[in-house]
Amino acid sequence: MSRKYLFQKKYIAFFSVIPLLLITGLVQVECPVCEGSGYVSGAPGMENVVIIKTEGTQRYVNRDMNMCGMYVMYLYDVVLSVVNKGDEDTWGYAKLTLVDLKQGKAIDSQYVILEVPAATSLDVSYTVWFRSEEDTRLLRDEVHGDIVTDEVPDVTCDGKGRLALNSWFVANGLKDTFIELGRQQVQYTPPVEFDPGSEQWLP
Repeated sequence: MSRKYLFQKKYIAFFSVIPLLLITGLVQVECPVCEGSGYVSGAPGMENVVIIKTEGTQRYVNRDMNMCGMYVMYLYDVVLSVVNKGDEDTWGYAKLTLVDLKQGKAIDSQYVILEVPAATSLDVSYTVWFRSEEDTRLLRDEVHGDIVTDEVPDVTCDGKGRLALNSWFVANGLKDTFIELGRQQVQYTPPVEFDPGSEQWLP
């Protein structure tokens, strides 16, 4: 085989691959990591946790030491009955909302950490402060519990939901790795929990 022939084959291969790389770099396809949504779950495994029942008992109402009448404090004991239907231990956040049933409106919400072993049902107890800017006498009140499954932007596609075709093969092959990387870099964090944190607030 002549050198000229080999040179021609290399030449043809080179100018065949370059356009292909350019084309695959321009063509945008659905990201395999987030499946086109642009987001991944920030609380892995919490989608398998279900709140069966929420019980809230009012312990104390502070109408005297309320920062010159700016708000009223309510102290509640809350028990969440939860079940983890998944096969892995998980932790995340639950959102507790104090609801005035008479007026049909939410008074305040607080976030608590929730840890549930795999395939387990259990009751978890919390002591939580709620506050209201109105001096509402709660004649019919209830605490609602919700599992937080908020999502965070997918770092693989920068939250766009699409990426170049030539990157798709790598992302698809390392899907689980990219999901975990995204969760580590941008873990979901709830708003700061309100807690008076002083003996003067205790009953």
